[in-house]
Amino acid sequence: MPSCPRIASVLILSLAACAHEAESPSPVSISVPDDAVYRGELVLHGDSGILESGSASIAICAVGESDPLMARSWDIGDLAWRVGPDEMRLYFALDKRDAWPGAVGRVGERMDLVARFDPDGNPATDEPGSVQARTVVRTGAHDLRVDLSIGVPVAATSHSSGG
Repeated sequence: MPSCPRIASVLILSLAACAHEAESPSPVSISVPDDAVYRGELVLHGDSGILESGSASIAICAVGESDPLMARSWDIGDLAWRVGPDEMRLYFALDKRDAWPGAVGRVGERMDLVARFDPDGNPATDEPGSVQARTVVRTGAHDLRVDLSIGVPVAATSHSSGG
């Protein structure tokens, strides 16, 4: 028969494990159906000097929501880009492998596609030259085309006139 101190030790360890589980919830992720695929072409239009660096990303969000359920990003230097005169083209496909870790939600029949160009390559910042487009797309669409016009950021200044 086990001794009382041993039973007490097992009981204390069990209670501690339960308390730890209650303090740290397990991560929640979405389940993306196999047919939730988005394919198409992203076209960046702009002077080649502007399109020398940065990144582009495509995210899939519930309609009207800002948190992505799926997302993918490409550096401008990535070999996936086809470079032409004053434009860059990328054929993309997003599927369940691009599910955003920790995202909560479900993929519906229609979702928002958010395409973004970020000149410094960090989508968390919003500096001059960042461009974003958002449109509703059908889940499973294989013929998407997103065009982003990238312009030269213009600095605005103010001169006060003295009297």
